[in-house]
Amino acid sequence: MPSETALHPTEIVQPGWVRFSQSLHSGGITLEHQVQPSGECEVSGGSTHHLLIFELGNVSRQIIHMDGQEYDDSLRPGDLILIPAGVPFRCVCDSTDEVVSFNIDPLFLEQLSLTEICSSPAEVELVSTFKQRDRQIDWIVQSIQNEMQTAAWGSRLYLDSLTQLLAVHLLRSYASHPLKLSRSEPGLSVLKLNQVLDYINAHLEQEIQLTDLAQVTSFNLGYFASLFKQSMGMSPWQYIMQQRVERAKQLLKRQDYSIADIAVRCGFSSQSHLTYQFRKLTGVTPNTFRRNH
Repeated sequence: MPSETALHPTEIVQPGWVRFSQSLHSGGITLEHQVQPSGECEVSGGSTHHLLIFELGNVSRQIIHMDGQEYDDSLRPGDLILIPAGVPFRCVCDSTDEVVSFNIDPLFLEQLSLTEICSSPAEVELVSTFKQRDRQIDWIVQSIQNEMQTAAWGSRLYLDSLTQLLAVHLLRSYASHPLKLSRSEPGLSVLKLNQVLDYINAHLEQEIQLTDLAQVTSFNLGYFASLFKQSMGMSPWQYIMQQRVERAKQLLKRQDYSIADIAVRCGFSSQSHLTYQFRKLTGVTPNTFRRNH
């Protein structure tokens, strides 16, 4: 008998379907790589969370009933399905399906829509969507997949930044009343910016999260990230990665540290992660840089 109450995503998705899972923004968004078997799923009370599903495979036929409508079509990589929280749905798929799923707490989106981010905050209501193509979300998912492959789920700060961007994009493009961003701010004050930069420098070898940096300024996540970019011309993650590579350069000029040791001392999750980011920013590998210096 289908449930009439909203179910948490963990009650909808079987543990065996989840290949990887990462909770971000203090549980506001959970990012999962899932491989779902063929079959039927009915949630007559809807989910407690917004479900954004990004298709990775090819599905010959997917049927979804939601919001009083039936969708019946094939799916290919890059197609999106958005099931808003509380919307009853029933899915039937005739084959195994591989997806990236974002389970988004409605409260997280509502907090993001406060005056620090949007000029006219309101209760957030997302619109049911089937087989949508979205270049912005496609880029975000590809960036997440690249980070997963190069850094074993990679930098928590980078994933926080990407999912923060995703959440703002949903507010602007998939809300029933799209929210407009408030006018741009001049950036962080010199005092607060220096406090943040000092914190980053002192903790560069550790995992730094967006929440850590926001707490230094006493601003919420979205507002802090926006002000930091106004001040520095780049995101917090980009700045931190730049600083880690610069520290790696200094250590590579010495011969008493292995490249694996340098990766740890600079806050990279592995030697391969250091190599990937170092080559991305400098055009050469750490080994080549060391030989030339």
